Amino acid sequence: MSAPQLSNYVLETATAPGTGSFTLNGPAADRRSFEAAFSSGALVFYFADDGSSAEWGIGTLTVGTPSVLARTTVLGNTANTRAALNFPGTVEVYNEIPAECHPVLGQDGSLDLAGGLTIKGLPAVVGAISDHSHYVLQVTYDTDAQAFGFLDTTGVWKYVQPQGDYATNGALSAETSRATTIEGNLQTSKANLGGGNTFYGDQTVRGNVSVGVGLGWSGGTASGQRRWSNGHLIFGSPDGATNTYMGAFQITDLMGSPGDNYSGINMFGLDYSGKRYDWQFPWNGNIVTPKGSVAFVSDLDNLATTSQLPSGGTAGNGYYTITAGIQDLVFTITFNTAGGQWVEFPRKFSSTPNVLACSDGSSDNQTDTDWYVWGRTKDGFYFNARNHQGSFQIFAKGPA
Repeated sequence: MSAPQLSNYVLETATAPGTGSFTLNGPAADRRSFEAAFSSGALVFYFADDGSSAEWGIGTLTVGTPSVLARTTVLGNTANTRAALNFPGTVEVYNEIPAECHPVLGQDGSLDLAGGLTIKGLPAVVGAISDHSHYVLQVTYDTDAQAFGFLDTTGVWKYVQPQGDYATNGALSAETSRATTIEGNLQTSKANLGGGNTFYGDQTVRGNVSVGVGLGWSGGTASGQRRWSNGHLIFGSPDGATNTYMGAFQITDLMGSPGDNYSGINMFGLDYSGKRYDWQFPWNGNIVTPKGSVAFVSDLDNLATTSQLPSGGTAGNGYYTITAGIQDLVFTITFNTAGGQWVEFPRKFSSTPNVLACSDGSSDNQTDTDWYVWGRTKDGFYFNARNHQGSFQIFAKGPA
C-alpha cells in the first residue's frame, strides 16, 4: 500500500465541512495548495483546526474545481476518538505528519517498526562485524527460522539458500507437502467404477446410464416360469432403511409368453411396511396397476355409455324402464267418463309415444275390446271405451 505523502508549506481553508470531506477554498497567503503539492487520488497527511478543536489523519485528494480532500482515515482528534469531528465553521487544513506516523529512535538509538520495511534502490548492507562479512536476512537450512546469512572469511555463504537446492527451502517443502496431501485426497476420492461408491449432490450425465446390463436373470429357467432382470434402478428410501418407502425398475418375463402382461417393464414400490406393489407395462401395450388393468379409449368403443344403460323405477301407480333412450311405461287408469277423457302420463316422454290399452278384468262386464285413443302428445292422450267403465291397463312406448 502506498505511503501517505507529505510536502512543505501546504495550507488551505474549508468552510463548514461538518463531518464530511473538506471542500478546499484555496491556499492561504504565501502558502501552497494541496493541488499544487500532490496529484489527484494521492493519500496525504492532514491536520484540521478550527481554533477550538482539531483532527488529524490521512485523506484522499481529488483535484478539481474546487478540490476535495476526503477524510479517509481519522487517526485522532482533540475529543480522544478516531471519529470525524463536526466542524461547523471555517477550518484550516494543513499537510502535517501525525505523531502516529513518525518514526522515533529509542534512547539506545534503536528503531522499532510496527509494519514492514521497503527499501528502494541499492540493497542495504551491514558493515563487517568480526570476520569481514556482509549480512542479509535469509532462512536456515534445517529449521526454516530467520537468520542472517553471511559471507565468511573463506568466501562461503552461510545460511543462504543455494541456487537449485529447492529441497532445503522450508516454504517449498511445505508447498510440496500440501500438494502431496491434495493429490492423495484426489486419488482416494475418485469414483471406483467397479462399485461401492456413494455420490452426493446433483449429478448431471450427458449420455446413457446403463443399469443391470449384462447381469443376467433371476427367477425361472423353464417355459411358463417367471423371471426378472438383475440390477434394479432404485429410488426413494428417504430414511435409508432397507426395503421401505422405495421404488425400482426392472424387466420381467413370463418365459415362453412374450405377449403376457407380465412380460415387459415392471416398476414396483415398497410401502412403510415393506409390502410390494407392482405396475406392469408389458410389450403388448397394456398397463396393469395394483388396482387392476387400465382401460384405453379403444377398449371402450363397443361398450355402452352410462346414458345407454337400462334404468327404471316407479311412475304413478305403475312402472317405467328406459333402454337405449326408449321409455316403456305401464300404469292403470279408471275410466268412468262417457264420451272419453284426457289421460296424463305419470312420466313424460320427449316426443309422442305409441299407446296400447286393455281392460283390467276377466268377466263379461269387465271386458271391453271396443276402445280407442286419440290426440296423443308427449304429455298424455284422450281415451274412450264404448261398453265398459272401470279399470284399464295402459302401455306406452316412445322416446324417453
